[in-house]
Amino acid sequence: MSRRGWVNSGLVVVLILAGGLALYGYRSLQSDITQLTDARSTAESNAEDLRSQLQQNEQALTAARARLEHRTSSAGKLEAELDRLRQTLAGAKADLQTAQQQVEKLKAQLETAQTALAEREEQVAEQGGQLKRSRDQIAALTAQLAAATKHVESLSQRRDALTSDLNAALAKQGDAQNQIDELTTQLTQATGQADTLTQQRDDLTATLTATQSAANAQQTDAQNRIAELEKQLAEANAALADARQEVRQHQSALASATEQRQSVAEQYQQAREQLALQQARSQSATETINVLEARMAQEKAATDNLQSRLQSLSHEKESLVSRLEDGTTVIKLPESIVFNSGSARIGKAGQHTLTLLADALKSFPDHLISIQGHSDSRSIAPALQSLYPTNWELSASRAASAVRVLREAGIDPSRMQAVGFADARPLVKEIDTVSRRKNRRIEVLLYPSQFKIKAYRPGGRELAR
Repeated sequence: MSRRGWVNSGLVVVLILAGGLALYGYRSLQSDITQLTDARSTAESNAEDLRSQLQQNEQALTAARARLEHRTSSAGKLEAELDRLRQTLAGAKADLQTAQQQVEKLKAQLETAQTALAEREEQVAEQGGQLKRSRDQIAALTAQLAAATKHVESLSQRRDALTSDLNAALAKQGDAQNQIDELTTQLTQATGQADTLTQQRDDLTATLTATQSAANAQQTDAQNRIAELEKQLAEANAALADARQEVRQHQSALASATEQRQSVAEQYQQAREQLALQQARSQSATETINVLEARMAQEKAATDNLQSRLQSLSHEKESLVSRLEDGTTVIKLPESIVFNSGSARIGKAGQHTLTLLADALKSFPDHLISIQGHSDSRSIAPALQSLYPTNWELSASRAASAVRVLREAGIDPSRMQAVGFADARPLVKEIDTVSRRKNRRIEVLLYPSQFKIKAYRPGGRELAR
């Protein structure tokens, strides 16, 4: 009876312990579910952010299309304006050619007038020579007339003298009368010659005056014609200069319109490129969201499976798999399920644990895997100091042993790194055996390649690396 009582008491104690353990396990499970729910909320928030970015990209795409349509319309208007300017320039060029032809005609007329003027000047010069000769003849006739006049006067004096002599000497009347008759005849002849010379002088003077007047009139007409032609030439040159200025303005406007057209064409091309880029980004964002959602689902399934399997191997009641805000996944492997105390040798249990870890890591193909060893603060036992002088060598050796097993399990060694932290990063303050056991662990940090790598700090703190 005493033995049965002890057995019953033991069963009661065992049942009580089992109930307590079950309650503790239930609470741990509730905590794990809460953490997983938070992780899922974080993933859904990331997906929502990506969807929001996709919507923004679609809005930017719509705006880019509107700008493209506006620039296409502007390009059409500029093209029409450019055609109008080209037609105007063609008209201005035609006007310029017409003006140039008119200028050529005026130049030809001017040359003809100058030739006629030169001929008229030669005629005037020739007439001037004739006039000079006529003047010389008039001067000679005038001299002859003066000489005849003097001779007439002399004869008159002699006649008077003879008349006096005649009156004084009647006796000599017969001879004197003959001489008087002869002298009268001579006087009549000299008077006729003087009249003839006077008439010739008057005729030559009239001819000279008429010739000089005609030459002056012709010279005046020629000068007026030349002045008129020079005025027409100046007006034609002014019109030609205006036409050239207008052509230069049209050419400048055409060049400006061409540059503006090129600018609009470049803006149109840029808008098309931006539109294509926005379309590519939109398509890429959609694909990225789908890929991320699929990858997150895959990673979540892998971490859930690993969590449940590691939890079954460990006596730890807290979650062994967690996720940071930047997407880094942290997997804690307690010493008890990987190593013997004070040793870096991995036994069968550790091999099994790391095999489970390797299967889970296959769902994280693009992550950097950092294997980090941690120890407690106690010194290495004297028997092991030859292998591990300090906790630094022990923690680094454990990380390296884990990396070796994962490599043998098929994990790409280029994705892994082994780090030893000794007791520099404890999870809890060491006050007893339980707290020291919590600090002895291997942590596996999975860094996503698209995020900045951060070092995990216990208690939720992070340290940028």
